[in-house]
Amino acid sequence: MKKFQTLLSALTLVLALLACNFPGSGEQLPPPDDVQTFAAQTVEALLVTPATVITATEPQSFLASTPSPTTAMAAVTATITPTYSVPMLTVKEQTNCRTGPGQEYEIVFTYLSGKKLEILGRYDPGNFWLVKSAESPTGQCWLWGEYVEVAGSYWVVSSVTPPPTATKAPPAAPTFKKWDYFCTYNGVNNDLTITLQWTDRADNESGYRVVRDGAPLVELPANSESYTDTVAVETGEGATYRIDAYNGSGISSTSTISVKCE
Repeated sequence: MKKFQTLLSALTLVLALLACNFPGSGEQLPPPDDVQTFAAQTVEALLVTPATVITATEPQSFLASTPSPTTAMAAVTATITPTYSVPMLTVKEQTNCRTGPGQEYEIVFTYLSGKKLEILGRYDPGNFWLVKSAESPTGQCWLWGEYVEVAGSYWVVSSVTPPPTATKAPPAAPTFKKWDYFCTYNGVNNDLTITLQWTDRADNESGYRVVRDGAPLVELPANSESYTDTVAVETGEGATYRIDAYNGSGISSTSTISVKCE
């Protein structure tokens, strides 16, 4: 308001100085130079004087309590270190610990339920764990994950490449202990019934196979030691038999025996 009044007074002064130039005022004389200069400077000064800018100042206490960006970032990027514990497993059921992950590997030791062992590695395709073993000559062996329970930081253990499997030898050949047979006339020809018994001399066989007249007759599980067969034959004829023990590496056989109905 004060600025407006000052401007109005200056304009009034200028108009008064210039009044002599209006029609009817007599001789028109321009106002003196110094008066024109003063008036012009006065108006200019009033027009160009910058308005006072009032800047709100935040309370010092608020500014002091506001965390800086650096402090906030430090709080966000704080590192949390996870807790590590030794990976362990507990045997749930009696199980074999082997030289490798699978039944094709040799058994090192059989652990009973409740045994706790430290985990050294894993083999995911077969769900096997490599463990520290005081009973193994190498200080370690493999357990199947189906019969164990894992604990601790087991997820940090490394995946281990299994050792190569040992090449199996063919099983030891069985030997005949005895064979008993009899013939019964069936109205057309004879029924030859024979019971074969042999000695199981192998410890690595996959199974046994009974062979009659050169053709496989039946397959039996490992550790089998006997089989009874009945076949129709003409009088004066019979059959020949042998027993094969087999695994993935080969076959071993007994000698061949022959029997017939008279």
